Amino acid sequence: MDVHDAVTERVRTLCKDRGWTTNELIRRSGVNQSTISEIMSGRSKYPRIITLKKIAHGFDMTLSEFFDTELFSELKNEKNH
Repeated sequence: MDVHDAVTERVRTLCKDRGWTTNELIRRSGVNQSTISEIMSGRSKYPRIITLKKIAHGFDMTLSEFFDTELFSELKNEKNH
């Protein structure tokens, strides 16, 4: 799994846990529909940090909280091997 896949998985998981559609995330984060669609479909390999911050805030969390999950810990461990 790469960083992009982890970001996509994290967003999907957070939406699922909250019972949100992507439209609800768009509404709450203020990120436009095309950007969310590109992230979710894999077309956006490197979303800007400000975009990820807006997404995190849409989930009512900090950017640090967004990345504080096993998905990203595993990436760090894979890189060190």
